Amino acid sequence: MFIMIMKYVFIEPLSMVSLFVLFIAFLVLFVYLTYLFIKKMRISNLKKIPTALIVGFPNSGKTFIVKELSKRERGVFDKILNISYADLMHDGVLKLKILDHHGIFSTDGKFDHGTIDHLETIKPNYIINIVDVSPFSETIENQINLITKVNNKFKGRKNFLVANKVGKKSRKNLKKIEENFGKNFYKVRINKPGDVKKLREDLLKLLKTS
Repeated sequence: MFIMIMKYVFIEPLSMVSLFVLFIAFLVLFVYLTYLFIKKMRISNLKKIPTALIVGFPNSGKTFIVKELSKRERGVFDKILNISYADLMHDGVLKLKILDHHGIFSTDGKFDHGTIDHLETIKPNYIINIVDVSPFSETIENQINLITKVNNKFKGRKNFLVANKVGKKSRKNLKKIEENFGKNFYKVRINKPGDVKKLREDLLKLLKTS
């Protein structure tokens, strides 16, 4: 498209219309290149600190887990990267950035491989998988399938698995998780923020040794 505009500008006599078209073309190009530069810089800045990508279906309780890990009400949304992130602080020092990408699922609810490829450029150090085990969640099979796909995509990264919204009717879903991933996962009960404390402590211990 840009080449066609340039041909038009230089083949036709330079008129006010031609100059205006040329100006718009260069303006669009400048904006696009600026966007790419800012995006590259922000990704580069994220790579300077350890990061954890939090993954789960919508309404699985990711926001609650992030809030308890960061001890803040809400994170910051980066419109360019389409990522919300929150800082995990300890003794006033930034230890970890927790990332939640808003486009892991396409509009039809399917797993978006393009987004995962984009996240791979950020190279998160850890993956925190959130599974909603309440009776009203996405099917446990679909959630397990998501975890498997993400873990395969980010092989070699340390994974944490959190069974969220644990209640009296969660036994069947918890058993499914054990069958697929073993018993080494975190259980967070409904409205029990203290249950996230162990995950936070383990993350800090891991960051000290890495």
